[in-house]
Amino acid sequence: MNRSGLYGACIVSIIEPLIQQVLIMFLLMGMGYALNRLGILSEQAAIEFGKLLINLVIPAIILKSFWIEYSFQRMYELGMTLMLSAAMLLLACVVARLLFRGRPIDIFAAAFSNAGFVGIPLVEAALGKDAVFFITCTIALLNAMQWTYGQYLLSGSKKCMSPKAILTSPMVMALLGGFLIFILRVPTVPLAQSVLSYISGLNTPLAMMTLGIYLAQSDLMALLRAKSLFAVSSVRLLVIPILSLLFLCLFPCDRSIKMALLIAAATPTGANVAIFAQQHNKDYRYACGTVCVTTLLSMFTMPAIVSLSQLVF
Repeated sequence: MNRSGLYGACIVSIIEPLIQQVLIMFLLMGMGYALNRLGILSEQAAIEFGKLLINLVIPAIILKSFWIEYSFQRMYELGMTLMLSAAMLLLACVVARLLFRGRPIDIFAAAFSNAGFVGIPLVEAALGKDAVFFITCTIALLNAMQWTYGQYLLSGSKKCMSPKAILTSPMVMALLGGFLIFILRVPTVPLAQSVLSYISGLNTPLAMMTLGIYLAQSDLMALLRAKSLFAVSSVRLLVIPILSLLFLCLFPCDRSIKMALLIAAATPTGANVAIFAQQHNKDYRYACGTVCVTTLLSMFTMPAIVSLSQLVF
């Protein structure tokens, strides 16, 4: 197959699972929307779902991602992806802060992607199942940063950034625990793996139905008329991915690692922005809008970013 054929095959492998994931997200949001309108799930249910996601489900995802078979190759890949993920996340946070100064929800939405739910199936489709390991550090760091820096943005309290708050947060504890499990070569325990898998599986339905409940309490047309949503979308889906692409060009690491990290960086805004905004009494309806708009637009921007990366890497 010639080079143009390879480009086309890669783009096709991205588009199909991307459309599927977007449809799943909106169907689940629709369920939450309907259940709230029917009086079955209240706003209080969304609050409790948020607490469950933050304190149990997401830490389980982080822990599970590191509890895999150890090898020297995996150790090298872990170190490389940890370094690159941390640098790319810092880049995203700096860019978002500079462009949306004084607008905490916009900063959060622009900086933090949906590398888990959207990123994992896309990486698997484009690069193979083994390549999913390359974005485990991205997912873990994203969630840990949302718990610390993200909460600081939304609350304005520096307590979220204190050493004690960081080290005792569920996200960071799961990250450190997972890293120790990996480097100490703790053997996998089938029962524990099954429990973590079941808990992790709650992430998408709970998060999406929570967003649906938020949408049921929102003026959808007013959200769509908010120009700031499209500014946030441009930064999240174009500016940060292109800067991430240029950054990755500086490193002579495996092309699959670069591609996986770029796909994770190019995904739309994660649902946690609305969940954390609600927990801190911010405009969670607007935050929910950033998730919906970036998710829809990502169906056009992500294939373009992947196409550009095929030419550059």
